[in-house]
Amino acid sequence: MADIKILNYALQSAQGNLQNTIHAIKNSSLSIASKRVVMQDEDIEIPYFLLKNRVEDNFKEIYKALKDVVQESISGLDDIQKQKTALLLGTSLVDANLVKAVESTLYEYKKTPYYSQKRSIDSFGKDLAQELGLNSFTMTISTACTSSVNALLEAKNLILSETFEYVIVVGVEISSDMMSNGFSSMKLLSNDAQKPFDIARDGLVLGEGIASILIGKGDAPWSIRSGYSNCHSVNITSVSPSGQEYVEVMQKAMQEGGLTQNDITLLKAHATSTPTNDLSEMNAIAEVFDPSLDFTALKPYTGHTLGACGVLELAILIGTIEDGFIPKTIGHTVSINRDYIPLLEHKAFNGNGIFMLNYFGFGGNNTSLIIQRELT
Repeated sequence: MADIKILNYALQSAQGNLQNTIHAIKNSSLSIASKRVVMQDEDIEIPYFLLKNRVEDNFKEIYKALKDVVQESISGLDDIQKQKTALLLGTSLVDANLVKAVESTLYEYKKTPYYSQKRSIDSFGKDLAQELGLNSFTMTISTACTSSVNALLEAKNLILSETFEYVIVVGVEISSDMMSNGFSSMKLLSNDAQKPFDIARDGLVLGEGIASILIGKGDAPWSIRSGYSNCHSVNITSVSPSGQEYVEVMQKAMQEGGLTQNDITLLKAHATSTPTNDLSEMNAIAEVFDPSLDFTALKPYTGHTLGACGVLELAILIGTIEDGFIPKTIGHTVSINRDYIPLLEHKAFNGNGIFMLNYFGFGGNNTSLIIQRELT
């Protein structure tokens, strides 16, 4: 039985804070904006889940949002406990200002001389730790879409090794032209909406997000049961069509937790809605689980938040379950595997359970996390 507890959590998504996000999911009242993507031969507007009321390129604003989310998560700690709390960040934008500087030399419509403010997402972590009275130890992990869930696994190790009593794990992702243009050039973006595991899926919708999870050895109904991460791919952007790389992480995550596929209450799929990755994940799910498995996808509600999705989707799943339901998969009509159909209606849920969450990223880094809820 895992003894690492999930003590608190908070988030900001395109739908707002945790309560607003849960309300939007429950009522399918989603807010989505758009963003300009400039390519060599086209200039298009794509759907994009942007944080509410954010001024683009305002890093002071991003820092404040980070601070607010982290502060909410550690609100139950006293000053002594905060000094025993490390801060780990997971993001695909390790140096946001470097990205901004490179962008300024690439695109004609915004071309300016190269500059660097010597500031980064990583330096935000140092500033936050000092300002909020946390331990001076911080770390930033950047493994594409698995960044913040891998940070969570590392945080678990730090506590088990008794290096720290608590760790606050933060996933953060903000928009950048380099990122959106890169996905567009690979033909991975949808011009409409995400359609997880659907025969008509045509790509992902990107999103911004900030989320934090406080873990430690306190008293709470939620715990981290187990997890496993590998790094294995056919090429830098995808795995084999059979999804064997995904099969490995799911099976080994269950083995570490002393579980079988029959113990899993629900699977939160990675479900990018891209043609190849959805096929690989579906094939992997079909190899590991029976068709009776309940599974769902959360990205249609917030967009694919890349490095932030590990912690963000974990917080959303916990939040919705504590609100009494498991979210349905919106955007899905006809499954690519007629025997495996994601939840198409919200499912009432108020009990104990064991939940697997999948995250599969560029570069072949794949992670499955298993959490458990035990109500007293």
